[in-house]
Amino acid sequence: MGLKDKLTDLRQQAQQAVAEHKDEIQGAVETAGAAVDQKTHGKYTDKILRYGQKANNAVEKFGDQARDEGGAATAQGGAATAGEPDQGTGGV
Repeated sequence: MGLKDKLTDLRQQAQQAVAEHKDEIQGAVETAGAAVDQKTHGKYTDKILRYGQKANNAVEKFGDQARDEGGAATAQGGAATAGEPDQGTGGV
């Protein structure tokens, strides 16, 4: 297995982890944004909300890539559970 294959596998593992824990990651982004907003006394609320939304969009996109590629990867690897694709569609 070459370096490219290893990096591809790592990317797929990261995408799978993001897809599985998407709600937790987005909750952490919201919690962090609220904490920063409180510490800055609302001075940067607009920026915090904007960058929080960008972070959530990135999590969505990265997790969706795992779902899109997951069909082929899980068919080969057999690592997915039957309920896995349904978990990511609840917030869409």
